[in-house]
Amino acid sequence: MLRRLFKYLLGFCLLGILFLILFIKLVSWGVFGPIPSRSDLEDIQNADASLIYSADQQLIGQIYIQNRTTISFEKLPKDLINALIATEDFRFFEHDGVDNRSLVRVLFKSILLQDASSGGGSTLSQQLAKNLFGRASFGFMSMPVNKLKEIILATRIEEIYSKNQIIELYLNTVPFSENTYGIEAASRRFFAKSASKLKIEESAVLVGILKANTFYNPRVNPENALKRRNVVISQMEKYDYLNRAKADSLKALSLNLNYTNLVTNGKAPYFIYNVKKRAAEILKEIYPDEDKRPSLSKDGLLIRTTLDYAIQRNAEKSVDANLRNLQRVYKKQWGENGPWQSEELVQGEYTKLSKRNSNIGELDEVQERLISDGFQDTVMSISLRDSIEHYQSLLHASFVALEPQYGAVKAWVGGRDFYYLPYDLVYAKRQMASTVKPFIMATALENGFDPCDYYENEQRVYEDYDNWSPRNYSNKYGGLYTMEGALKLSLNTISVQIASKLGLDKLSLMLRDLGFSNVRGSEPSLALGAASVSLFELASAYSSFANGGLITDPYMIESIEDKNGVVLYRKEKELGKRILEKETTEYINQMLSSVVDNGTAQSIRTKYEYHGQLAGKTGTSQNYSDAWFLAYNGSLVMGTWVGASSPKVHFKSGRPGSGSQAALPIIGSFLKYNSTSSSLRKRYSKGLEISDSVKSTLADCPDFKEESSLDVIKDFLIKEEGENSENEGGFFKSLFKGK
Repeated sequence: MLRRLFKYLLGFCLLGILFLILFIKLVSWGVFGPIPSRSDLEDIQNADASLIYSADQQLIGQIYIQNRTTISFEKLPKDLINALIATEDFRFFEHDGVDNRSLVRVLFKSILLQDASSGGGSTLSQQLAKNLFGRASFGFMSMPVNKLKEIILATRIEEIYSKNQIIELYLNTVPFSENTYGIEAASRRFFAKSASKLKIEESAVLVGILKANTFYNPRVNPENALKRRNVVISQMEKYDYLNRAKADSLKALSLNLNYTNLVTNGKAPYFIYNVKKRAAEILKEIYPDEDKRPSLSKDGLLIRTTLDYAIQRNAEKSVDANLRNLQRVYKKQWGENGPWQSEELVQGEYTKLSKRNSNIGELDEVQERLISDGFQDTVMSISLRDSIEHYQSLLHASFVALEPQYGAVKAWVGGRDFYYLPYDLVYAKRQMASTVKPFIMATALENGFDPCDYYENEQRVYEDYDNWSPRNYSNKYGGLYTMEGALKLSLNTISVQIASKLGLDKLSLMLRDLGFSNVRGSEPSLALGAASVSLFELASAYSSFANGGLITDPYMIESIEDKNGVVLYRKEKELGKRILEKETTEYINQMLSSVVDNGTAQSIRTKYEYHGQLAGKTGTSQNYSDAWFLAYNGSLVMGTWVGASSPKVHFKSGRPGSGSQAALPIIGSFLKYNSTSSSLRKRYSKGLEISDSVKSTLADCPDFKEESSLDVIKDFLIKEEGENSENEGGFFKSLFKGK
């Protein structure tokens, strides 16, 4: 009986061994899917994230499918390697890819008993195989097939690569949660530093994540991560990589993260979005053949940009601080009932949302919603109507700074919060208001107008044209003004007079030459800035004043290199196209300097105490829907816009919503922040070119004078002879043709 039982057992064991041998052969032959060959393993290429750097060498963004950045073995800290070996594979330097002592446990627990929680005894080489090639599904055979594949691959990897190379490959491929792959990307994500600079306790945190990415994620589960970090430190002590005193001191440390997610809360996110888009266009131009084109998300390219991160931070800080203050003033002015509650506006937004999402729900349906004001996120139980009204009530701002000579973008703020409000307001088209006036004066000068001619500051009503009567923002009239005087006080009456003599066709053509794509025809409102333009266009056009009449296309990317440092693209410096004569720009520069020194922008001097040379122009559109301020010197052209999403939502009264009150403070604060840095002062303090003859000409004609008796008699005679109707009516008839 025993002999028969023994024979059965022996036969069963032999059958099991034969089955196991057959199973191994079937897997190795590729019956359960192909296994990478030796040549495949020799040519391992991982998808590397492309890195985006600012001009002052700050890492400001990444482009990736998987967030991975390769680091060489030589740069890996010794303590990081020790932590990895002690925790994940303490016999790593003894085995040839498979830990034979753990093999029995693998066979019986993981394969025969299907116990996925047993750990499986995988070596680093086996884990590397899994990281590189993943796991496929074979039903109930998934675990044994995948484990066996990894064992085969691990032995092949060990034959091809040295132990150090395996560690390098492993640490560059292992996942760390949050779509972050490799130790370098993980180190930058959780500690904002290269892996080469990790401390022992930081290395232990990252190695600890490997056991369970989410459960030990130090951002999401800090308590779990801290406990796991201390387990890793204990393992390092156990295998004599640390002594007890050192281990105990490290365990006593708190979990100090420096979390940086360049996707959701990165540096200059609106700028980065534009860089990604432009980089893709550049590569497409250079490599028309898609098969030969480097991949932004896989090939680890290095993109060097024009952004100066030192002033970008000042720009973001200025926008943030001034928007917070302005929002309080705005809400206080309107109280509980504001234009954002307009049924027409709410229904319009609801229709837009419904088109994008058919399951959006009823307008008055109350539910928990995540609400953001661009500064803080709050979960609230509110209706969709309340949510729409909330977002419509928010004020927004955009800011851009360009280097005028070649058009390099130095700072770029597209809005309050890229994550919740991704639309880039630098490109938003809004009424340009009084920012058009320097272009009117420049076009007049180009056409032979004398900068010292005087114009009447008189409000006139034109009955034949719907009683249209352009008025000044200040509602003050009287006296005679030169171009400089009219710009200083932003007088609409005189801008209209100059435009009338010039002809709107010439102004329209000049604006198109300066890059305003939306300006078409000769509408009467063009003289008062009713054309819709973007901040990007305005800043670019104003750069022609700072650049002696030459205009350049703004650009963001200086160069693109592959991961080996080979330059694929380099921006060629271009002098730009001449639009204005140099003398014309000198006159405009002097006039706009007067606007800053003692005109509508003088608070730059008085309140913000900026004493460097600066020219500028404020702008306020109808109903205070848009506030603008453009300013520049020889080094930098700055522009900012402030307003709500809809022009129908605006300030109740003028003063807080004007360009000088709503937009100017952003640039004022920006300049003040920059002034605290000697290097920034030196970098961005170049003066404007204004000849002595231009200064002398303008100095010889005061920008204002009282109307003399002779002028009064002349006006009377002109009216008696009917010339007044010709001067006014002829112009406005040409403006309002068809009425």
